[in-house]
Amino acid sequence: MALLARLRQPYQLATAAGGCFALAGLSDSQRDAQYISPNMAAALFLFSAVQLRVGWRNSQKWLLATNTCNAAVQAYNLRRHWKAKSQWTVSDRDAPPADSDGRARVRVVVLGSGWGAMSFLRSLSPSLAQGDAPFDVTLVSPRNYFLYTPLLAATASGSVEARSVVDPVRSHITDKGNYYEAECTDIDPERKVVTCRYPKAYRGAEGEKERVFQLSYDMLVVAVGSVVNTFGVPGVQENAFFLKTAEHARTLRQRVNEAFELASLPGTTAAERKKLLSFVVVGGGPTGVELAAELHDLVSDDMLRYFPKLSNDWAIRLVDTHDHILSMFDRQIATYATQQFRRNGIDLVLNCRVKAVEPDAVVVQLNGADVPSRVEYGTCIWTTGIAMHPLVQSLISKLPEAREHWKSLRCNPTLAVHGSGGTIYALGDAATVEQARVLQHAEELFKAGDSNSDGLLSCVEVMAVLKKAQKTYPQIAEFAHRMQCGPDAVDNMAQFMNQVLRAKSKVSYDNVIATADWISSDDDEESAAGDDGGQTDSTPAAGSMLTLQQFSQQLAAIDNSLRSLPATAQVAHQQGEYLARLFQNHVGRTPDSSRIGVPSDAPSFHYVHLGSLAYIGADKAVMELPYKNTPVSAFKGWLMGFAWKGAETFMQTSVKNMYLVSRDLMKTKVFGRDVSDV
Repeated sequence: MALLARLRQPYQLATAAGGCFALAGLSDSQRDAQYISPNMAAALFLFSAVQLRVGWRNSQKWLLATNTCNAAVQAYNLRRHWKAKSQWTVSDRDAPPADSDGRARVRVVVLGSGWGAMSFLRSLSPSLAQGDAPFDVTLVSPRNYFLYTPLLAATASGSVEARSVVDPVRSHITDKGNYYEAECTDIDPERKVVTCRYPKAYRGAEGEKERVFQLSYDMLVVAVGSVVNTFGVPGVQENAFFLKTAEHARTLRQRVNEAFELASLPGTTAAERKKLLSFVVVGGGPTGVELAAELHDLVSDDMLRYFPKLSNDWAIRLVDTHDHILSMFDRQIATYATQQFRRNGIDLVLNCRVKAVEPDAVVVQLNGADVPSRVEYGTCIWTTGIAMHPLVQSLISKLPEAREHWKSLRCNPTLAVHGSGGTIYALGDAATVEQARVLQHAEELFKAGDSNSDGLLSCVEVMAVLKKAQKTYPQIAEFAHRMQCGPDAVDNMAQFMNQVLRAKSKVSYDNVIATADWISSDDDEESAAGDDGGQTDSTPAAGSMLTLQQFSQQLAAIDNSLRSLPATAQVAHQQGEYLARLFQNHVGRTPDSSRIGVPSDAPSFHYVHLGSLAYIGADKAVMELPYKNTPVSAFKGWLMGFAWKGAETFMQTSVKNMYLVSRDLMKTKVFGRDVSDV
């Protein structure tokens, strides 16, 4: 009721929306211009333009203030985007000449139709793939549509229709190349040939026949994503539902409807009702949390309206290995989401590992417990973990140098797969990108920091060097954050330097984190001082000096903090945009058509984290922006729920999808969800 009361105050709502959109625009302004979405910026600018007129007529100064800020920020972002775009596009007159039979054109084959592939395709200029332009683009995917995966949970609950979050591939490739609805079954990197087959059974006049064909390529883009990882847990494939495709969402939605219909039949016992209406979600990440939240909204807002006699029989449980949900978010956000779930009546089974998924129960073992316990269910949904796609696994067997770990291909900073000779590129979940190692530039950094040329670096000099280098090396920025640079920054750095000086073996990053945590602990600071307040032997000496070898040892420890990029749509989207620019500006045949490839001095891919959003139910959401230790780093509550819906609407790939999603969300709010099986 409080939310409805607030919604009746349009000026306050529009004021808050303008402020949220302005913050989002400020976040966008930190990105490179090529990453800015012009559609979203234009839509948000128009929104504020309308609100400015309303605010002026009704003398709403706060409405005017927030929407003026938003309009200015969005206009600035649009200007940056269009100004930079003129520098990305290669005109036809700059393209290398093509033979009449097209042999001089670079044959680019793209595998997949997910975030990475479609971002690459949309960012590729049409002038590069038409007529005598340098590229001959072919997209191959068994799925002839792009799926907006962040709204899969909403699709499973019926808040948004599946048709609203899919966009046909052909609407994006018509003016850029060819599309074949087929599944790639094999990649031959030596012959530069991919083998494909039509994924569906087709019965013609000559009977059922398998359609198999081959495509030659000069440049191959592997963007096939990943598959569900069951971690070898027995019974997952046989008994659990998944949430990775539109078909999964549709099947799960029908399952929920069937459960309530069966539970309402005459003769169904109380025990059977409770079992049928028990939903267990495995995984406390954003997907699992949003699914549990959407299920809660579906049951509490709609199902109980149609099945009031079942109000005491339903239960939603979320199982996770951590002691709180959304563990990748800021701790205060994770704590808030955990408390919100408990207030909504969602049972949390935390600090446990899933041992098996039986037909009627999930077997879990609590951390520290000797005997596993059973969590009974009627429907179990597995939302945790990703594994290597079979096609990627097959390619790795032919390119051993490309193996990074158990789930993806090893790529250099330009996304080229190792061992492919620069002809195969990977995006999204299929890629693990090597990041620059600061240790390789230890001598250069040491000389730059040694201001008095005495062959030693003091604590202050080390801090100055790392501060300058953190713009290029993200691991240094993370290290500086853990060192908690501030009033005690010199003492903090001295503590770590003292550890390096005393170390007889290589310093690991675990030691770095332990040191940083020790520094930030008041109890440890107190215990480090003697009764007279003096320093003990373990207290760092601020005058510690590092030689080049010791400085290199410090950088090696910091390099160990490098982690793989997260397997998110945001990463794949930025990689696709980057690769399109790379191809446009740096890829082409030499005049004699003898060589194709990316030059060694081509710019590397740099991921820019723009923040994270997650819906937690009851019209509330949480948002984390990439401004650590600032008042604008974490947001939560019903206002963020409004921001989440706005963001997921305006981030659609077409105006049509924006309209469909906004229509579905409004329809759900006013009329409720459709609980039919159609």
